[in-house]
Amino acid sequence: MLAYNFLLYLIYPLVLIRLAIYIFKNSLPLSYISHKLLNSTNIKKKSLWIHAASVGEMKIAIGLSQELLKNGYKDILITSNTPSSKFYFDNSKLNGVEHRYLPLDYYLLTKNLVNKVSAKLLIVIETEVWPNLYNACKKNGTKILIINGRFNAPRGILGILSKNIYKKTLNNVEHVYTKSIKDKQNYERFLDETKVSNIGNIKYSFLSNKSNQKIIERKYVLLASSHHREEIIIIKEWLKLKSNKYLLVIVPRHPERLGDILSDIPLSGINIAIRSKNEKVRNSTQLYIADTIGELEAFIEYSEFTIFGGSFVDVGGHSFMEAAAKAKTIIVGPYMYNFIEETEEFLKNNALIMCQKPIMLKNIFEKLFRSKSKREVFEKSAKKLVQEKSLIINDYLKIIDTHFRS
Repeated sequence: MLAYNFLLYLIYPLVLIRLAIYIFKNSLPLSYISHKLLNSTNIKKKSLWIHAASVGEMKIAIGLSQELLKNGYKDILITSNTPSSKFYFDNSKLNGVEHRYLPLDYYLLTKNLVNKVSAKLLIVIETEVWPNLYNACKKNGTKILIINGRFNAPRGILGILSKNIYKKTLNNVEHVYTKSIKDKQNYERFLDETKVSNIGNIKYSFLSNKSNQKIIERKYVLLASSHHREEIIIIKEWLKLKSNKYLLVIVPRHPERLGDILSDIPLSGINIAIRSKNEKVRNSTQLYIADTIGELEAFIEYSEFTIFGGSFVDVGGHSFMEAAAKAKTIIVGPYMYNFIEETEEFLKNNALIMCQKPIMLKNIFEKLFRSKSKREVFEKSAKKLVQEKSLIINDYLKIIDTHFRS
């Protein structure tokens, strides 16, 4: 821990510079930096604390909090790291639940927050492992659960250097409940196997059935949660179709990347509209970049089929459950190692298309456009799978209740 904290303080100037750049690029209030670096927040004691790193985890945190409130829990705090996750929280209008940004993992900051909150139980969703936070909770008597655990430890030299830190940090956790057997095995490399159990993916229980307002009238294919260099990979294959019948809508994982996306695209000869600039989608529009927050679900609902990003570049993929719940044909690339079990199950049940090489995309697009019946096979299979697993939340609620009352 001494080496970890020494390194944190050593890189403090770099952290400050990076935060300043992030605030400037995203037009964030200066209060964000004070929350992350000074923990300048007044907060009263809470009984239950849920931490959600970003948007995906926040969606789980909101759904879980709603169920916990129904079961009589009060004084709930949700912390997160990103402005986009706060946006989702604010829109949820959860009564009886507060939100705060989690400060960076500096010793005094985390100790101060943990002492202020003094929660009986901290529920960490999916992956976040912060040494000072976990250590402060242990000393304060705040029990830690990791739910829907997803874990891929660093590889190579970084993996060797961080192994002991992970072991010591995770030793402060009371129990880890993973979303898949593969994740259970990954945690067991750092934690006693008696403290790790596989329950299943809680996201199946929080998939929305509500209908969203249609945003654009053109028929379109969606590229969801795309990353750096991924847009241009998909766009090149899309343009090979040489057809204006369908539009390609791109919803980047990080909307602030608009400038990077545009710099990758050869703009001459391509008709592009940008949502944040309120540009209209016309019959001649080929690409529509939806660089906004909170609209992905609506874009999924009205798409002809959906391609999921983070899987054509080495990111590890993103959850495709929302598209499955909306009965959409789902296409992913070869890099789905963050969701191995789910991907294998969907492939086995003919509910997913995996494209091993981008050059194969044009052929996949053409086949799906030609055959509505082929798309319906994937759509029905995907919908059936998520419906069968929708009650996993009940298992998690029983587990939380047991640990909270013990």
